[in-house]
Amino acid sequence: MESTSACLPTYCHKRYAEDMKSDIGRWEISQRQFDAAWGRLPEVPSPFAPRAQDQRLMASRQQAPFPPVPKTRTSPIVTRTKVARHGSTPHQQRPSSSGGEQFMLPLRTFAPPRRADSYSHPPMPLQEFRSSRRWPPNGYRQDDALSAKVAEDLICSGASTFKGYWDNIEHAPAGYVRFYAVMESEHLGRTDRASFKPNAYRDISLNVTGTAESEFPWLSLEQPGMAYAFGKSAGTTTLNYWVSKWGSGTPPTKFAGNTRPRKLKLLQILDRLQQLESGLEDDPDELYRYLYSTLIEDPERYSDKPHFGIDQQIADLIEVLTNANWIDFSSPKNQVVAKFFDSPDLPKKQNFFHQLLLSVELHLRIQSSDFTDKAKRKLIQQLPPTIAWNLALAQRWLEHMSITKSRTSSSQSTFSFDLITKKRQKEALQEFAETLKWPNMDEIEYVLDETDQAEKALEDRSADAMSWFSGIILPGRTLPWLIMNSLIDCDRDTGEALKYLTHMQPAAGFQYRANTYWSFQCIVGKVLGASRGVKQVAGWIGPCIYTPDLKRTECVRVRQYESQDPRLTPKDVETMDVRTHPLGTIETEYPVDDYEVPMPDTEEVTDLIRIEKLSFVPTKEQPSTRQGSGAPLLFDAAIYFACGGESWPMKLRYDVNFINAFPCHQGPHVLFYDFQYKAIKIDDGLVDIHDWGRQSGRTSRPPSIRSSPASKKSMALTAAANELAHMQVTKVLAIEALGVSDNEVFARAWCAHNGHSAIVANIKETCMACAIREAYAACVSVVIFTEGGKDTEKDEGVYDGRR
Repeated sequence: MESTSACLPTYCHKRYAEDMKSDIGRWEISQRQFDAAWGRLPEVPSPFAPRAQDQRLMASRQQAPFPPVPKTRTSPIVTRTKVARHGSTPHQQRPSSSGGEQFMLPLRTFAPPRRADSYSHPPMPLQEFRSSRRWPPNGYRQDDALSAKVAEDLICSGASTFKGYWDNIEHAPAGYVRFYAVMESEHLGRTDRASFKPNAYRDISLNVTGTAESEFPWLSLEQPGMAYAFGKSAGTTTLNYWVSKWGSGTPPTKFAGNTRPRKLKLLQILDRLQQLESGLEDDPDELYRYLYSTLIEDPERYSDKPHFGIDQQIADLIEVLTNANWIDFSSPKNQVVAKFFDSPDLPKKQNFFHQLLLSVELHLRIQSSDFTDKAKRKLIQQLPPTIAWNLALAQRWLEHMSITKSRTSSSQSTFSFDLITKKRQKEALQEFAETLKWPNMDEIEYVLDETDQAEKALEDRSADAMSWFSGIILPGRTLPWLIMNSLIDCDRDTGEALKYLTHMQPAAGFQYRANTYWSFQCIVGKVLGASRGVKQVAGWIGPCIYTPDLKRTECVRVRQYESQDPRLTPKDVETMDVRTHPLGTIETEYPVDDYEVPMPDTEEVTDLIRIEKLSFVPTKEQPSTRQGSGAPLLFDAAIYFACGGESWPMKLRYDVNFINAFPCHQGPHVLFYDFQYKAIKIDDGLVDIHDWGRQSGRTSRPPSIRSSPASKKSMALTAAANELAHMQVTKVLAIEALGVSDNEVFARAWCAHNGHSAIVANIKETCMACAIREAYAACVSVVIFTEGGKDTEKDEGVYDGRR
């Protein structure tokens, strides 16, 4: 059954039908050409053959809204201001294709070449191009030009390429949009994302339109998609998550239906839920009879057209579930589901299970064999947000919960709940604690064994613990808080001090014994994620350094201001591939002198900077929303660094983001001269730069930065061209934070102090040119180059907290 228009309620029937004919076709074909190859390991072609994907990219770029601009050796890309030219320098081996990690070669160290706006070094001796990837290539002089075919092979092969999309949000007011960014050559071996192991962590995201393995960012129910929230380095995120966060928030909920279901007793509801665990009835007459005689009314029951069709039944269930009296699970405050199904308030519990039953009936009908996969996707993508979240709840319930019915001696029915995946959840919690080096692991292991009959059952310790151990977890930002609060519930030594952690106050963390732990949404964790021995797992960062400013066990909230980064607009997103193409503007010839090979200095690396102290000072005015006596205070955070006998304080004032650079293949690559950058070593004046926003081209924001999407759209329409985000990044600060981990911590702290988000590029995985271009793609003006610390550091100096 390809058509789904008949299964939609009358209040939105016409719009859904029109959308299915237009928007879905554009969604699936014109804007999503990466779906077929996403997640697959590409073949590695001949080093000298132009890649098919590069030819396709060239073809798509020739149809871009920006016509090619005749290029001379002094003309910049049309979207940025003309700036000084870079010279070119010879360099090492270059790639010809993108492949998996098993094909990637590590960067080789050479004497650093000459670079723009920075210190100079003698150039590397010229070598034959195919063996050393020197620039200019063998047979070319500095004043020669490359043909389009040769330039495509030499400059683009193996380089990271970035493409952005944006879509209007279905059934939302004008101005509500979603942003996405993808990598042309991403696959399992070449990605900027952290892996989700064990599988229990994957519940942080949900694709309701396909298989769990389909992690396309535009298909996730939660937005931004949490499958892209965590970069490969602790404290970092991904380019897609960074771009997506500039899209609109959750649109206002509109409940259009007034239809109420038939009244049911709780035992009737539980009995039907148990039956549905094995699926719907095969008999259409029986399916119709139960739905319309027990659950809802058939509006055309006494006509000659009763609703025997699955699509009609779906429409009627949607109509009932759009009633405003149901729980809105799209709202973050309602996403700890155990507060409802494990509530001591019986009317509240019954209302939840009634809504759950209707949602399961709807979910099973949509997933029935009467619909093709394409028809299912079309329907689900057009549902109002409240209905989509109801389907997510139904799916998670069927996957993780089972109901057992038994009879007592008095012939009364009793129901009990079986936690199908409790063992999996326990194992994931133990790995979570071990990864974070929890200070009281002996206690955790003892409690998780559940051999002591005097101990309370794991799931009965709190609503968060019930949510975690039952597996009834809605996608989004709640999972990190559920797993951490469940861990705290299993450790009686934490007392009452850590009971205030909640996803509604995400800029938080706590100190426990000799360690601190921080949410991935807290700037302290984002900065300290670069420290030695620190891990990021399931949305938490730790173990981080101890601070004397907090009690031995204390929960804190951190005051952090919005970052000063320019806001991305649809124009910034849709032009990403044009603005950051490795060749620059598309031409028939490419002058050799328009490119250079930037290289960080890997020889002279400072080892003098060290973290001196993690500081917390309570703010003078505490928020009125504190949860009574003992609730966490609001603090200003700072890190003091020691360097050469001096102390450098860095206040962690701004909620900036650190974007893990996408790996390139067999770099370094060459950089087009219009991608301007200023290279600076971590100890060579960085602490004295206070106005990089002005130097990089950033303009002031409008006063009403928290305005509605509609007003944002009107401002964007009337704004001058230079207010676009990519017009505010005319130069990138390339910070060389190689060497020990504290160097990278200092660079991140400088960004948090001054309000700059940054690309974090590990030179073992990506090159300087690709990272700088990614900064231009993300419209950020800082790149931090790192080695991920020294191998000799390991966990030296990190407290294990076992005291």
